[in-house]
Amino acid sequence: QLRGYIVFWREWIPVNNMYQWEEKGWEHVDGSQSAFAVTGLRVAVPTRFKFGVLADTVGGFGTETYVDDYTNTGEPQGHVEDVVVTSAGPNALNVTWTPLALEWRNGRLLGYRVRYCRVAVGPVDSCPDACTQTQEVNASGEETTSHQLRDLSPFTTYRVQVVAFN
Repeated sequence: QLRGYIVFWREWIPVNNMYQWEEKGWEHVDGSQSAFAVTGLRVAVPTRFKFGVLADTVGGFGTETYVDDYTNTGEPQGHVEDVVVTSAGPNALNVTWTPLALEWRNGRLLGYRVRYCRVAVGPVDSCPDACTQTQEVNASGEETTSHQLRDLSPFTTYRVQVVAFN
């Protein structure tokens, strides 16, 4: 027999240059309720929260169910750092990077856009970094840190940029 639900929430906080979940609160909710509003969350900057629900029955507690989300989302800021491009054969490049820092994400990232273009070859007095036809691929996932570009032209110089998106 259902007696109610336990609703709890945690905040993703920085601790010694790392992150961890910190308990922020919980409520016992009547079993007849199908919704519960969590108030008082920090929203001045995008903040990651994990919300959990578990059933409270006469036989004990059920299995927890979690939802992980952010408050106040917006476009990511800052730059993806430590982008490294290495050869993966005559027609491919491996691109790796460090994930965008949490404080610059402004919400849950959907992934990273890897933009690349062939660097134009021309006379010495032309712009040496001019690109021809920029292409873009999405590397899905908030913690994704690599993507392989395939079907490239051999013996060609490419410019690569990685940007986060949400």
